Amino acid sequence: MKRIACIGDSITWGFTLLKPWKQSYPALLQEKLGADFQVRNFGYNDASARFDADTPYVKKRVYRNSLAWNPDIVLIMLGSNDTKRRNWDPEIFRRDYSRIVDSYLQLPSNPRVILIAPIRVHLLMGRPLMGLYPETMEEGVRPAIREIAAEKGLELVDLVDLFPDSTYCMDGIHPQATGAKMLAEAIYSSIDWQK
Repeated sequence: MKRIACIGDSITWGFTLLKPWKQSYPALLQEKLGADFQVRNFGYNDASARFDADTPYVKKRVYRNSLAWNPDIVLIMLGSNDTKRRNWDPEIFRRDYSRIVDSYLQLPSNPRVILIAPIRVHLLMGRPLMGLYPETMEEGVRPAIREIAAEKGLELVDLVDLFPDSTYCMDGIHPQATGAKMLAEAIYSSIDWQK
């Protein structure tokens, strides 16, 4: 049985979903993959890649638990909360995101690490919800993740085109139930799970 660790923020955890343990993309991915895989959700609300951000992922128990689980496949979708003005610094983001990636690459299980460039951040009524900025995602976070994937020779799932508007993310960032299904399908169909 292959162990899949889903690393991320509130989008991974399933914030705004009525039953995140059942409706989040990791839970739906488990349904799609079946009994030959064990998918665990290691998402944490408001988590950032940057080590000195307001909520650094690496300082949370879920991060340590994900490493201790020694997964076979790691899906990393971080970066949305790094678009906050107080969190954003392009050099620090690249450095700390790379350090997170390396921490998984160095595990004894020698996991297959797949980077996921997050879904778009949308303004609501012209304003950034929770201080998340679309331009920082598109001009900073997404290009950095693409470059890190290329530099390290890692697979990349880029979700830039999944939600061109906020139809399925009514708060501008978090997918509702239908959006979560679309997110799970996009990730599932973008990866060769038999590798």
